[in-house]
Amino acid sequence: MSIINKYQISSLFAAVLLLTACEHTPPDHRDPVTLPLYTEGDAVNGALIYKDACSQCHQRNAGLNKKGPQLMNIYGAPAAELKDYTYSKGLTESGWVWDAKTLDPYIADAQKAMPDSKMLSDPMPDAKERADVIAYLSTLRADAPIVVDDAN
Repeated sequence: MSIINKYQISSLFAAVLLLTACEHTPPDHRDPVTLPLYTEGDAVNGALIYKDACSQCHQRNAGLNKKGPQLMNIYGAPAAELKDYTYSKGLTESGWVWDAKTLDPYIADAQKAMPDSKMLSDPMPDAKERADVIAYLSTLRADAPIVVDDAN
């Protein structure tokens, strides 16, 4: 391959990368939380439990889905709303809103609460631990991202 062809291919590759960068789709996010903090658990202990039991599958930042969806602004949010994560059919059709009433049985045993759930975690039978995790999840709050329109 001649040097000219190498430069042409390199230039073409750079142009394609530059054009695709302009088409970047920002990560999906949930609306800011409107529910008050859940105070029937200890959020500090819940953060420790989350780190051990949840963080290997869930991140807290928009666009960082792992095996499970990111959990920022999850408390009070409709289930299965992120467009950049593929949810189970059951969860998509559930009509659930993630609050203490729905999170508690789901964290206790996701497969029992939602038989086709993609969440394959071990059950969490301890009600105090679940309340602590829910309290922590209720603290995961972020403002909606600012959208900058580069077209104008």
